[in-house]
Amino acid sequence: MRTLKDMTVVITGASAGIGAELARQLSAKGARLALTARRRDRLDALNAQLGGRHVVIVADVSRQEDCQRLVDESFAALGRIDTLVCNAGIGLYPPVHETTPAEVRELFATNVFGTTDCIYAAVPRMLQQPVRDRWRGKVMIVSSAAARRGVPYLGVYSATKAAQLSVAEAMRVELRPQRMAVTSVHPIMTKTEFGEAAEARGRIKLPRGNDAMTQTVEHVARRMVASIERPRAEVWPSRITGVGLSLATLLPSIADRLLTKYRDDVESANKVAAGPAQD
Repeated sequence: MRTLKDMTVVITGASAGIGAELARQLSAKGARLALTARRRDRLDALNAQLGGRHVVIVADVSRQEDCQRLVDESFAALGRIDTLVCNAGIGLYPPVHETTPAEVRELFATNVFGTTDCIYAAVPRMLQQPVRDRWRGKVMIVSSAAARRGVPYLGVYSATKAAQLSVAEAMRVELRPQRMAVTSVHPIMTKTEFGEAAEARGRIKLPRGNDAMTQTVEHVARRMVASIERPRAEVWPSRITGVGLSLATLLPSIADRLLTKYRDDVESANKVAAGPAQD
């Protein structure tokens, strides 16, 4: 079991949502954090809420040079990185064929390259660290339940999450002999501002109101903290979703039929949002 007190943790996308809640829970257990995101005001407010004892680094992970800088500044301030949490991400909800090339590249730049660029900058240096609590360090990649199965109107977003999962799966085996742990995290829809931000940037609004398919950030962060303490391959905050999506890979035609209802719900909700057609 890894000790959280004085553990050094870098969290990208720490200004809101899962990243901010993870920071709160880790700080309460005595971890030392580097909080990084694009919005300094949000990061400063969070750090003040946590007693002002953490490192704030403004960075945009879609920029390779920012990934390198945030890693350099984290090492300079903390001395080592025990856990790198690649959490920063953006969403957009058009159908795949209506997603512009620029939008596809924007999603991949943040969600995929923002992950791999941070890994490239951090992991070689983490591998030089002395072992602590049986591990040199840990990489935690916040993917999505959609990594296991592409979802209508989240096709390109799902692709970025699947790419993150593939990276995690390969790294987990590559790095284990060096005592580096790798975990992927797969939330379902979570109560954050993420969805609202994605909808504000796009043309589709997703239906809301099904609490059975929505989780709180507190729940997701608790599961992540538990896996930081006791490294495991994957974290599925909704265990039944993990099982169901694993079966969906074996029965794709059945999964298609089940997701048809979701597609219909999205289309119905957006027809209502748009109002009646005009002559």
